Amino acid sequence: MMMNSLTVNGKHGIATIDKFPIQCRWLVDFKQSHFTLKLSSNGQTAHITEEYSNESCYTLSDIELISSRYYYIEVTAYGAHGEVQVLNASLISGNKGEFQGRWITSNSAPVSDEHYYEDCPNSIFKKQFTLVKPTYEAFIHIVGLGYYTLVVNGQKVSDYELNNDWTNYAELVYYDTFDISNYLQQGVNEIVVELANGWYNPAPLTLFGKYNLRRNLTTGQPTLIADVVLKDQDNQRIISSDASWECTTGPYLFNNLYLGEVIDFRLLKQIDNRLVNPVWKPALVSEGPTGEFKPSYIDKICRGEEVAPKHIHSLSVADHIVDFGTMISGFIDAEFTAKEGDEVEFLYSEQMAENGTLDTDSTLAGFVGKKVEPDVIVPGGAGAPERGDQRDRCICRTGKMHFINRYTYHSFRYVQVTGISLNQLHSIKAVYANTLLAPAGHFASSDERINRLYHAAEITKKNNIHSVIEDCARERLAYGGDMVALAHSQVMMFNSAQLYEKTIKDFIAEQRVNGGFPETAPFMGIQTKGTGEGAGPLGWQLVVPYLLKTHYQYYGQQAMVIELLPALERQMKHLDSLDQDQLDQFCLGDWGSKVANKSDIKNGSPALSFTAACFYYYHLTLLVELCKVAGWDDKYTEYNQKALDYKKKLIHRYRNDDGSYADRSQTSYVFALYFDLEADPRHLILDLKGLIEDARFDIECGIFGQSFLYQIANRYDLNQVIYPWLSNSIGIPSMLQDGSGSLNEFFGENYNGSCNHAMFSSYVSWFYSGLGGISVDSDACAADRITIQPFFESNIDGVNCVFQSVRGEISCAWQREKSGNITLTVHIPKDLKSARLILSKEWQESIHQLPVKIVDEKLVQFNISETPKLQLTLKTGLLAVNESC
Repeated sequence: MMMNSLTVNGKHGIATIDKFPIQCRWLVDFKQSHFTLKLSSNGQTAHITEEYSNESCYTLSDIELISSRYYYIEVTAYGAHGEVQVLNASLISGNKGEFQGRWITSNSAPVSDEHYYEDCPNSIFKKQFTLVKPTYEAFIHIVGLGYYTLVVNGQKVSDYELNNDWTNYAELVYYDTFDISNYLQQGVNEIVVELANGWYNPAPLTLFGKYNLRRNLTTGQPTLIADVVLKDQDNQRIISSDASWECTTGPYLFNNLYLGEVIDFRLLKQIDNRLVNPVWKPALVSEGPTGEFKPSYIDKICRGEEVAPKHIHSLSVADHIVDFGTMISGFIDAEFTAKEGDEVEFLYSEQMAENGTLDTDSTLAGFVGKKVEPDVIVPGGAGAPERGDQRDRCICRTGKMHFINRYTYHSFRYVQVTGISLNQLHSIKAVYANTLLAPAGHFASSDERINRLYHAAEITKKNNIHSVIEDCARERLAYGGDMVALAHSQVMMFNSAQLYEKTIKDFIAEQRVNGGFPETAPFMGIQTKGTGEGAGPLGWQLVVPYLLKTHYQYYGQQAMVIELLPALERQMKHLDSLDQDQLDQFCLGDWGSKVANKSDIKNGSPALSFTAACFYYYHLTLLVELCKVAGWDDKYTEYNQKALDYKKKLIHRYRNDDGSYADRSQTSYVFALYFDLEADPRHLILDLKGLIEDARFDIECGIFGQSFLYQIANRYDLNQVIYPWLSNSIGIPSMLQDGSGSLNEFFGENYNGSCNHAMFSSYVSWFYSGLGGISVDSDACAADRITIQPFFESNIDGVNCVFQSVRGEISCAWQREKSGNITLTVHIPKDLKSARLILSKEWQESIHQLPVKIVDEKLVQFNISETPKLQLTLKTGLLAVNESC
């Protein structure tokens, strides 16, 4: 259990914060009676408070922060029985977005589309300064667009990769703050910043033959802004980026986040990889993007696990295919020898072709170069390569070289290495690189097939998070619909508080003039069946209210709900302007359904009109819930009545005479149940079970229908159809047949699909809520209301499930003994507002120690709020209780 921890705005470690409010939350292993909290800086107290409360949370507000300074927070928690625990955390105040420095660049002239792909070396900047006295504090506030690497006196600062945080730079620019005091020395010091293109200078590739990122994203030449704040005993000085900084060209002749990078090792010394005879010139002051500066607060992209080759197959003396045996999103790391002017190339692929060569179709950037019809190949635009595949190229010097990706990442299992013999290839390994989210959950069962599915979801999710929650390497775009479908599985597996906050604000920053939200954020042009002026389809526009509600449910920030509700009202006003009888014009429905019309995927989802109406209804009900959270009573009453009225219309229009809905597909039944359209849903439940059983436990729903089904399985006694589906050779396991360990975009042949796509990984939420029995109630604030309701699947002998909520660890484990008995062990945090254990009603009479409440004819509910540790032995027709775990 993560005990005695103090987080600041949900972050462990040192956070950079510009302004209040600041949320402090802590965990202690005793029942708290009261606490004191002190904020101090430079030995002086800025704020102190004492509260008699068992709430382990306090929000600091209405205090002015002084820029570029360490602040220390000390919480002393007191227990009801004399316990005392002191917890500490620290933060650095940013510069409040008020840079004294100017944006600088090495080349102010924009590159035309057709010349983008030509050699254009990256930029390196430096600034030297002298320290006469020792510094007691030294910070750098910095933005490097698109990606940057910071080096002080020859040492890289931080372990971040592919940095900066991608967003709409015209609205927001996230800056980093580093304490560099340990990197400095008395005398001459040198700061070096290397820039690369990243998302700020993307290629003009026409993704899918029509979307040029440079036409919609905020772009420009790589640029830098920085303030170095130095403090000694007598004064403070700031060294800012301006024309006095110097710049030169770097060794990367080309770099692009989709296509790869080209490095010329002849420009680097063999001993230390420093530049050979660089020519320095004054930097150019530039305009830079116009977005408001905010301190970066999300978890950063870092290097992860290294993977050795599983097999290397040589096609010829100088042509080799390396199989790493698993799907990787990250870097290649290779050491090799060559001669001056030799070229070594790395080509990446997720899959092999039948003839033993690489099949790169699944990772082609926006399908560029793919034959989608007999006479149609997707064009890439002026000057673009014929195929938008992922490849790196090294121009060699004589001797040994060490190549590892710096400014791109690849999705691959296989790498084709050409240009050297195996004897020259001294080592090669793959390195995972992704946003380093802290794990929030753990799940394991006695069934290795289920465990394999869990790990497949874990690896695929992580593979596609790089400062935004992406779909796949082919696009690398943040689709709102995918996020809605995966929200609960995401928060149970990873601490996503900061990432979700950034994601929500990315969409807010892209809110269209008409009030709608785009299909992706940052917005790059895709608006498939959208609601107009760049707004996306109805299901994808759910991302802001749905993630905001989920964020409050799991992490509990009412202030953010209040701040963003006006934007949701503008969105609702826009949705109300649509033709309510033609909502299917603005909807992609249950995307990815197995029974969708493949010849018309934009309009072929089952029950399309019905699901569109349900999505509109969901926008209303989410707005109702968020108004309640914010305390907007009048707005709550207004929108609640509107939702009730619309629900009646929805039922009247789509309910069939037999009580089913729309086209009677699995999707229609799941949506009817999820949105509570029937007061007595028993006939819907029976019919849905029958449909799934008749389909041999093939769940045909798309990403929304599957996600909704996993969420309602406990509530509607549908658990018994989930395990057969997850064990079904035509279901999720079919995606893992090649052994790569990652999920596919589509079921079946996966034609035109990615082999590294997480959109169907929502089944993980059922591992937690179904098999593991752990659910955070929908009306929770920061997980203060939970339900434990494990499903004892007969084909599984045991489950161990843990969720680290912001209030403490929740765990549920059960084991089926040889006798047939089940041992159930539950741990929950203290001082929850509500904690329920729901079990089969047959065991009701055996439990006398716990408050009991009848749920229905099958289930009974026990109040375990005051029982943080519980162990039960479940027997046939009898339940023995032992609370002294």
